[in-house]
Amino acid sequence: MIGFWVQTGLVMLLLLAGMGRIPNDLFEAARLDGAGPVREFFAITLPSVRGEIATALVLTIIAALKTFDLVYVTTSGGPGTATTVPSYEVYNRAFNLKQVGSASAVAIVLTVLVFVINVFVSRIGEEKEVRR
Repeated sequence: MIGFWVQTGLVMLLLLAGMGRIPNDLFEAARLDGAGPVREFFAITLPSVRGEIATALVLTIIAALKTFDLVYVTTSGGPGTATTVPSYEVYNRAFNLKQVGSASAVAIVLTVLVFVINVFVSRIGEEKEVRR
């Protein structure tokens, strides 16, 4: 919940900027064709901000997976290991347990995971090329 508030402003700014660049003519044409507010949202607004949604998803996923400071300051991974995240696990293994090799392995897996998720989200966010 703490990390949610950190990303909210950036995501809102991205989405508002994306919605601000949608021409009003599209909405007028949809209203003339009989589209209601829900249909306007799904037919015009959502496809128009697809790139901004993909960017917000990538940034939010990276921020969620690399969160270390919030976990360390608030709970230190506790109670038990209930709030342990991968980046905190890297720190714990490297500096508390002195298992540097294991910590490196977790860090590499985390890096690969972030890369794979971002490639997947970026593919979803790409606009389809229209052939004429």
